[in-house]
Amino acid sequence: MRRGTDRGLLLATLLLPAVAAAQITVDNTQTPEQLVQNVLLGGGITVSNVTFNGQPGNVINDQIGSFDGTNSNVNIAQGLVMCSGSVPEVVGPNNNDGLTLGPASPDFTGDIDLETISQQNVNDKAVLEFDFVPAGDSLKFRFVFGSEEYNEYVCSTFNDVFGFFLSGPGINGPFSNNAENIALVPGTSVPIGINTVNNGSAGTFGDPSNCAAVDPNWQSNSGFYFDNAGGLTVQYDGFTVVLTARALVQCGQTYHIKLAIADAFDSALDSGVFLEGGSFSSNPFIPALQPGPGVFGDVVFESCFPVTLNFVRVGDISQPDTVYLSYGGTSTPGVDYFPALPDTLLFAGGQGSIPFVLNVPVDGDGDETIEITLLVPGGCNGQPIEVTYTFFIQSVPELQVTTSGATVACGETVDLTATVTGGFGFHDLLWSTGDTSATITVTALGTQDITVIATDTCGLAPDTAFATITLTPPPPIGLSIVGPDDLVEGCDSTVVRVTRPQGSTGDLTVQLVQSGAATNGTDHSTVPASIIIPNGTNQLDLPLNALNDGVADGTETATITATYTNACGQTVTASVSFTITDPQPLSLLGDDVLAECTDSLVLVVAASGGTGTITLLWADGTVGTTVWVPGDVDGTYPVTATDACGQTATLALDVEVDCEIFIPNVFSPNGDGQNDRFEIEGIQSRQNTVRIFNRWGQVVFEANNYRNTWDGRNVPDGTYFYEVVVEGGEGPFTGHLTILNN
Repeated sequence: MRRGTDRGLLLATLLLPAVAAAQITVDNTQTPEQLVQNVLLGGGITVSNVTFNGQPGNVINDQIGSFDGTNSNVNIAQGLVMCSGSVPEVVGPNNNDGLTLGPASPDFTGDIDLETISQQNVNDKAVLEFDFVPAGDSLKFRFVFGSEEYNEYVCSTFNDVFGFFLSGPGINGPFSNNAENIALVPGTSVPIGINTVNNGSAGTFGDPSNCAAVDPNWQSNSGFYFDNAGGLTVQYDGFTVVLTARALVQCGQTYHIKLAIADAFDSALDSGVFLEGGSFSSNPFIPALQPGPGVFGDVVFESCFPVTLNFVRVGDISQPDTVYLSYGGTSTPGVDYFPALPDTLLFAGGQGSIPFVLNVPVDGDGDETIEITLLVPGGCNGQPIEVTYTFFIQSVPELQVTTSGATVACGETVDLTATVTGGFGFHDLLWSTGDTSATITVTALGTQDITVIATDTCGLAPDTAFATITLTPPPPIGLSIVGPDDLVEGCDSTVVRVTRPQGSTGDLTVQLVQSGAATNGTDHSTVPASIIIPNGTNQLDLPLNALNDGVADGTETATITATYTNACGQTVTASVSFTITDPQPLSLLGDDVLAECTDSLVLVVAASGGTGTITLLWADGTVGTTVWVPGDVDGTYPVTATDACGQTATLALDVEVDCEIFIPNVFSPNGDGQNDRFEIEGIQSRQNTVRIFNRWGQVVFEANNYRNTWDGRNVPDGTYFYEVVVEGGEGPFTGHLTILNN
């Protein structure tokens, strides 16, 4: 935000009471003539023939009215305001970047003088004109120009325009009636407008060349501009600092002035000009308070600061002159101000001002006035001039400091700003944090109360404000099960996922607690007491296996609770639960077989219990519930069942067959694949002993549990004798056996 360069003006602005809580106010119940006579005029001026927009001065118009700017940042206490819209549009806050209120009766006839300045057609003009006779040899008045065209249309061709056109004796200007425009950038002949007084940067819709075409040094004028973005008291987006229009005149002569403002090119985005009340004056001598601490226009606040009252001589100061003074008002010299003021002023030739330094102490007796009457014996063409000026002494504005707290997240920074009103001079601030600046930055590490104490230069009673920082609820921690939450002991597994709270950074320590009927480390794999989620990692997965503890303890529930405590001591928790169930015992059912002798038999088993899909595997590699086995041989046939959890059960089926014994009496072991061995039918189903004898009674072959394997190749052809003993049989069986190799 850029201010004017006048330090005194800045200090005076700081003294405005409760600006943040107030606004500029307007009133357009007076006629233009009443506004000129009762509001605008100061000393040494006689006015006649007042008109507004060509209409008689006794007709009220919504484009002109009075304003009270005491509680605003326009820096003029009161005066007359004219707008290209309607006067209520100036009232803040600045919450409309493109306000176009417009007058009740818009005028599209244009104005030759305004169009000469802007080089555009103009609409919605507001033109106040009157004749006046000055009592002195100079004219001056103070004003502020504001507009909604700031800042977007700086350096554009949309350039609302205003001017103060003065005509009369000794004036020969380029405007109608030989008028000259006295609304100029200080120290130049450049007209004041959007493209000549601004923030020094082309707006969104502007081109710097447009500003340079009007004034090559346009950027150096930014010190005369005030950016009102977000302002609370005035609607306009920007306006000038308080400027002064001046002109040399001839006392006692009749002059004409036209004060005019209008929208240029279109009727959008209104503008206005504020004219300070009582400032339109023409006196050879003017008492004026020098801007400084405790001074605001004609108002001086009781304080510890000295106040300078300048008696200024305007116009021709080459000759010596004498002024006589008298005083009145409700104030008491020597008490409400001191020292006493003089009754005579002697100006030497070339001397333009005589200053007096006054003290206006804090006395607590309310508001008062100082009336200063100046008598100039040979004022205008030998006629004496007597003018009275009134200054106001006001009570000490109460020193107040305000601030406000905030609700933020843990670890977040927040700016706290102290706003000071009242008091005098510069303010000192002391925060409970030890900071002394108007705005401090605090890192929220918990709920805390912060105080700020304001003191002023004059040592008025300090004021204290409080700001409370509270914390928003912390973001939750994430805890979820990725996978099944109903587990079987020794079989199933799942994953517990821990997700860091949103916005948290760094290595994050999370506490974990397991509760419920299930035992940590026995019924499931161990859940640690804490984990660390590394910086830059959003989540951490914990594998969890259901363990077979060998105890039939039914269905058990386990709950895992994750807890995280941030740097502010805020704790968040989350829980997940899962169940662990005992595995169903796996068993096999099947019957042993006792059967008559046959080629083959089918064995059948059935599985019960277990978990999931069950696989049956027989010893010979057969998979399934059935297997075919020889029907002429006793045997034992094992089968194993395996479920989805790897649990196994084994069963062995015994097969016992009853076969009739038939013993052949000849075989030929010649290797032709037929009758090559001594094969006894039914022998394999019995425990047995087989002996073969030669004709001399010698044993040539003997076997226990004979399985039809002897091929007789170890003996010569011939006749032999056998003895077959079968367990449980009627035997022994005996007979002769012929072996024929060829």
